[in-house]
Amino acid sequence: MHPDWQKICNDFLQATSYAIGDLEEGWAAKFDFSKRVPTYLRYLEAKVRIPLGKPDFPASPDLWELVQNRRARRNFLNQPLTLNELNILLWGTQGITADMGDYQLRTTSSAGALYPIETYLLINHVEGVEKGLYHLDVEEWCLEGLKLEDVSEIAYLFTEKQEMARRAAVNFVWTAVVERTRQKYKERAYRYIMWEAGYVAQNLHVAANGLGLGVCSIGHWFDKEMSEYLGIDGIEHLSVQMASVGKVEGIDWLRDRRPS
Repeated sequence: MHPDWQKICNDFLQATSYAIGDLEEGWAAKFDFSKRVPTYLRYLEAKVRIPLGKPDFPASPDLWELVQNRRARRNFLNQPLTLNELNILLWGTQGITADMGDYQLRTTSSAGALYPIETYLLINHVEGVEKGLYHLDVEEWCLEGLKLEDVSEIAYLFTEKQEMARRAAVNFVWTAVVERTRQKYKERAYRYIMWEAGYVAQNLHVAANGLGLGVCSIGHWFDKEMSEYLGIDGIEHLSVQMASVGKVEGIDWLRDRRPS
């Protein structure tokens, strides 16, 4: 832990705080949306591209019942997700829901419709998908295989030996391309990005619980090593949130909470 962590946190809060009179009136509205940083990221050198298509949505639980019964469950079974289940989870967190012409809307909200969040997947057990590191191409709605290898130990080590990361069918790693949001919202962008990572993670919890899957967010990972593995710089493009997903047995979340 950094010896000056409290000062660093306080300095961040002060540097990104607003007070009456600090801002030029209407400054955000003057942003030229046509000159924005590109919203979509694509890896042309991907080893494999897996088209996802439109998910096949099953009947879902009642919304209020789902919210009432939502739990973090992580006693994952050694069973794969189907590709359709993964597709539903991806759509629930990043799916395009409307075309507004020069921008698209998604299942999660984003300040200024700038969408800084990218989705990477450490896939351990998904039917028909080779193990490895993948990126979600949101615009083309496909998975891009970046590294085709067993990633279970990588997930385990990078989360400081959290067993659920090793046993999960899929580990989600969300990153942020900072300039997409910072270009318009300046220093406040860093707050917006963290909020948006929360929106995405919460949608994953709701969608996974709706499918009867186990899901648990991860707040503890080694940023430097994760950035190097993903091939991002950790500053302008950095990891902001993680979550593990897998099949579980039963609905007793206390019994299922930890691996045996």
